[in-house]
Amino acid sequence: MMKQLHQGLDYRLYQIYIWGGLALIVVQILVSTLVFDVLALPGSQGFLVLISPFLLWFAGIILYWWWVFLFKGNGELEELGRAQGQGVPGIKALKSWSTLHRAMAIHGGHVEELIKNEKRATWPVLLWYGSVNLLVLWIFCPFALGSLGIFRLDGGIWLAGVFVWVALMLVGTPVLLGWGAKAAGEAYLTPLGLAVTKISGLGVDLIGLIGGGQQLIPDSPAIVEGERYGRLVHIETIDKHSLTVVQAEMPEFKVQSNEGKLVPDRGAPEAVARALKSLRKAKRWRGIVVYAGLEGIAVQRQSKGTNMWLYDLWLAEYLLAALNAG
Repeated sequence: MMKQLHQGLDYRLYQIYIWGGLALIVVQILVSTLVFDVLALPGSQGFLVLISPFLLWFAGIILYWWWVFLFKGNGELEELGRAQGQGVPGIKALKSWSTLHRAMAIHGGHVEELIKNEKRATWPVLLWYGSVNLLVLWIFCPFALGSLGIFRLDGGIWLAGVFVWVALMLVGTPVLLGWGAKAAGEAYLTPLGLAVTKISGLGVDLIGLIGGGQQLIPDSPAIVEGERYGRLVHIETIDKHSLTVVQAEMPEFKVQSNEGKLVPDRGAPEAVARALKSLRKAKRWRGIVVYAGLEGIAVQRQSKGTNMWLYDLWLAEYLLAALNAG
């Protein structure tokens, strides 16, 4: 959801807080029991003295993540909204599918759609995290309040509440996380300036039907189309195969993958050869062939993986930008 979730000064301070706090809690427990003998205090006061620093430390963790979800994430989205992508995303964007998707929404896509989708995907996370907080309060508050003599809760009611809440969490967590994933994934094409124009057809697999295996298989490709940088984009996917085409006038050349290393043919322009030399050998480039000509550039892929066509679209736009730059 947030690209800097585990980055920045705040996260480094958070890590110091976690490990430094744990060390101080251990020291506090040892000193309190061995030096001051707090366990000899009447009632449950000794237990309260021992557990209070842990509860405060844990509360700090909870508050940090509320700040991350409510403020840090929104700050990153506002920064994203101010981003003005110029040209094709750089090679660093290939770090992961999500980083590439975000970069391509900024560069050549619709960043406002990306922001809207990410905000929608945050709500299920907030509901889930709030539910976890309530469970923690139900578990620890009766002990703390009982130790102070403020309020005492029947143990049976407390235990029943824990079981009911845990059961609700077990049922609700897949629903909430599924809701978040659906909200994030439903419109992942729109930020790129693309849309599904044809859904993949399904046919009966006679061999699978006879053998009791998979009975339905794709028998026609799903088609995604749109416009980026003023160029028409056409993508077809079926099973392990995909074809990504970007309309543009280009010189004829071919690029093949040699176990993940992209190698241009001898007739490829020098600009293409230089651009490909900057791309290191990687699994993402296995099983692809690039064809370029007067009607555009096409990237044909045969490899496993979900939505690998995104890398192919980036590659096509990357080579086009290299040619235009000379």
